[in-house]
Amino acid sequence: MLRLSRQSWNNLIIFGVLALFFLFYIAPSHLAFMLSREQTISIVAPGQKLLQLQFPRATLKQAGPVWRFEPQLNLPAPESTLQQWQDFQLPAAKTDGPQILAQVCRVLLYQSGEAQPALWLIAVDQQQWYLQHQQVLFPIDQATADQLCPPSLR
Repeated sequence: MLRLSRQSWNNLIIFGVLALFFLFYIAPSHLAFMLSREQTISIVAPGQKLLQLQFPRATLKQAGPVWRFEPQLNLPAPESTLQQWQDFQLPAAKTDGPQILAQVCRVLLYQSGEAQPALWLIAVDQQQWYLQHQQVLFPIDQATADQLCPPSLR
């Protein structure tokens, strides 16, 4: 047993309570705030791999070590389109009410570990472009929309 004076024990208890207060209240809220700021959401989940992308006019498939479009049309480089989908970081979702959107492109993403393909829509509302998954809208610009679904694939 430690031999401390009454004042030393009081100081030890006060600092212990302050340390517990910091540990249970301040640290978790600060960590949650920092993690939410740094968290980015991508289309392809970590650890998953794209198996196939199905556009309205063609399907992007892996044939051995290379990717190619079927049917073979005058299409953009398959690797650049694939890379856009794999690396794209989703912006903050739009939380406004329902909107009237004109569908521009419909893309089915087949991923490893998923039984069903994920449906992604590229839509436009007057001048604002959106990437839509289920009922969630992610605002994008027209250049990004053209990279994700080139006009020759629509």
